[in-house]
Amino acid sequence: MRLMRVVAAAVSAAVALVLTATLVASVDLAHKAAAIADRGAAVLAHDRSALYVVGVAVAATAWAGAIALTRSVPIALGGGVLAGGAVGNLVSLALWPSLAGVPNPLIAGEVAFNVADLAVAAGLVLVLAATCVHAARNRERLREPVRFRA
Repeated sequence: MRLMRVVAAAVSAAVALVLTATLVASVDLAHKAAAIADRGAAVLAHDRSALYVVGVAVAATAWAGAIALTRSVPIALGGGVLAGGAVGNLVSLALWPSLAGVPNPLIAGEVAFNVADLAVAAGLVLVLAATCVHAARNRERLREPVRFRA
């Protein structure tokens, strides 16, 4: 019975993460598409190397898996915001190969960025905050030894 609860909690967290990431990536890509349709090649782009793209894809996948294992929906929502931003930037490289890199339609002073960049920063803050709250609520379990069952 306990195993079923653990699995259900992990699945809930994973679903929350995936749905949130999908929403964030969709909003980012729609914003980039609208900016490119409006301004064309005048949209600033930030180049990303192939090593960077592979590194971010691997890190985002590992991050998402680790967050789902926490079985915490609030942590998963923050992780989904972060993962959605990473996915949005990665997918935009494939969607607009004619640009020199990731489109950055938002400009503040001399800094160009996009919705995905904001999502990555906000998602990190949300994950850290939710993790602190989760740890505070479950502090009695923090000292329990980890038991692996084969």
